[in-house]
Amino acid sequence: MFSNYPQRVYNWLLGLVFPIRCLGCGKFDNYVCRGCLGAIIVKKNFECIGCKRNTHLGQTCYLCAKTNSLDQLLIVADYKNSLVEKIIKFLKYKFIPDLEHPLSILMKRYLKWLTLNKKFNVFEANPLLVPIPLHMKRLNWRGFDQSDLLAKNISDTFQMETANDVIKRTINTVPQVNVKERKERLKNLNGVFKILNKEKIIGREILLIDDVCTTGATLNECAKILKANGASKVVALVIARG
Repeated sequence: MFSNYPQRVYNWLLGLVFPIRCLGCGKFDNYVCRGCLGAIIVKKNFECIGCKRNTHLGQTCYLCAKTNSLDQLLIVADYKNSLVEKIIKFLKYKFIPDLEHPLSILMKRYLKWLTLNKKFNVFEANPLLVPIPLHMKRLNWRGFDQSDLLAKNISDTFQMETANDVIKRTINTVPQVNVKERKERLKNLNGVFKILNKEKIIGREILLIDDVCTTGATLNECAKILKANGASKVVALVIARG
């Protein structure tokens, strides 16, 4: 496993001087205490990945399906929730892999809500869980792939098959959050992904796992290459949409 060792050592030393405190209320012992985590409300409305209009269970609308390869988008929480935003940013940019745990709890809570309240079981078609991959250089810099951690947690809990060797990111692009224009985002991802194990996806429904969806360019690019190589349907499950 590649790691950003200097940052990890720094975090360890910092933890000795400044004990772990909740990102929400400041209480000691946990990065996110039970009370603050419980106060986060799962997102109960759905939207098309393209036009962002309300659609049934986040299905891509008829018009957007012409230019968007993803079939369905499921969003766990609202990025406007300051604690949700803080957890994601601290996980990715302050290199704290333990913050995957509260995000996974949110994902499980959302999936339970979908099943009980919307009568929709995302695992009914036995989908293959596929995390959106990082480029090796970014993995080495961060020390972990947050999407891979989330996918493994979900697959372990629900006993679903996961595969982090299906898609490879071949080009270390500029992070999508730093690319403002949609056309530039799409150009930034052109030819970035490569299929490694086609036999795993032929005829399968794919559940893509990622932390944040912005314009949806990354998810759509992954969905496009997955479908081109035999996937029957591609659904995305993300923590939030920025």
